[in-house]
Amino acid sequence: MLQMKQTLCRVMAVAILSLCAHSQSAHYSMLCSLTRESKNPAVSLAGIHLEIGVHARKASGIKISLSEGPRRIMILRDMSASMTGGNEQKLLLQAVKDFVELSPAIDQFALIDFSDKPHTQIDLQNADQFSKQLDDLESSKPPLPRGHTAIFDTIYAAASYLQKNPQEDDSILVITDGDDNASTVDLTKLKEYLLRSKIRLYLFVLSSPPVSPVQENKRPELMQLMVDTGGRLTGVASKTMLIEPNFDASPTTIALLRERVAALQYLIQKAYRIEFHLDAPLAKQTRLDTKLVTTDNKPAKGLQLLCPKYIYPN
Repeated sequence: MLQMKQTLCRVMAVAILSLCAHSQSAHYSMLCSLTRESKNPAVSLAGIHLEIGVHARKASGIKISLSEGPRRIMILRDMSASMTGGNEQKLLLQAVKDFVELSPAIDQFALIDFSDKPHTQIDLQNADQFSKQLDDLESSKPPLPRGHTAIFDTIYAAASYLQKNPQEDDSILVITDGDDNASTVDLTKLKEYLLRSKIRLYLFVLSSPPVSPVQENKRPELMQLMVDTGGRLTGVASKTMLIEPNFDASPTTIALLRERVAALQYLIQKAYRIEFHLDAPLAKQTRLDTKLVTTDNKPAKGLQLLCPKYIYPN
């Protein structure tokens, strides 16, 4: 009888310790995009597993599953004075139209035009309604580029719009020449807001050279913000890359624009949900490292996982 009581006590102790350990662990999830660093479009996780590194924590129970939407995408269109050349407006409009046309009909889109301030032109709508409202906007009174460029302020405004009814699969797509010269938002707070909200930032850049030291410094900050959220950059360059850029709107460039818009749309749509447990909850912003490895524990060649670079306490 004594031996049975001792055995029962040991079993209960193990169960209690296990329950306590589980209660102290924390569950985290995020969306990531998988890309292949070659022109081969086939992307597969067959024979690949994911390693997650978090400072002073041990990750376990890692799960990967495909998450295909529906999505909500805020499209931010640069309408500042730097976009007043010959073909910029044509390329801006074409990029917006291509992105929506290539997306599933159940996705939702909103359009914010910005210069020194954001202006919501179209609230969140499905693809069909958005396209109709965009056509009406362009045919009735198309907006004219003017003023300075407040990209960071507009990103914050778009994130705030989405957070009225937050969803994990929200994204922001900025179509711009990449130069900010008017924002007042604190970049550290903006980064924290995006990462806490799990909003991914994507950039489509009509590339031209910076025209001032301030703009020169803002470009790396914008790129780093995109990388930190797990986003991606693409775009088309000006024909001459002079201070006064000459943007080419030839059929070849329009085709290239559509191809690169399609690449961004694919990354937003074909996301992977990563779920895992940490052995103890986080108390502050913490760096997150992810690595894809093969069954023999070697780096997976040619595959890149675009994930947020930081995670925050739940």
